[in-house]
Amino acid sequence: MKLADWGALGQAGAMLQEQLAELGAEEAATHVAVNPDSGRVRILIATDLGLLDYGFQPTGEDPGAASMLRGQLHRWASVRGLRVQTDAQLEADGSQKRWLWHLVVDEPRIELVADSDGSAERAPAAVLPFARACLALGGQ
Repeated sequence: MKLADWGALGQAGAMLQEQLAELGAEEAATHVAVNPDSGRVRILIATDLGLLDYGFQPTGEDPGAASMLRGQLHRWASVRGLRVQTDAQLEADGSQKRWLWHLVVDEPRIELVADSDGSAERAPAAVLPFARACLALGGQ
């Protein structure tokens, strides 16, 4: 998925696209996750220059309040411990199967999970294209 596919980002998504253009970075894939406890949004963008890691959150409780967007570019050479893991559960009678994909990065610390039954940010279609882009770009 790309930034444009994450429509709920609104103005933040538009600003991120402007920043990518200013930086001259080519987006390969993006993943967005919301921390349910804090409401903080983590936006990860795999680019040809490196991995952009943004934090986005409102500065107040009011929905009309300003928001803070802070990011950092990690060059692919400094990304450590990038790997994809999978777990699957199969019922003996074949009636049910479920699997998980994990994208794990030691530095910067990232763990994304795709669930075969997941939706939104946990859907395989949300996590796996981002994982593929990181693996392809991180191995250069």
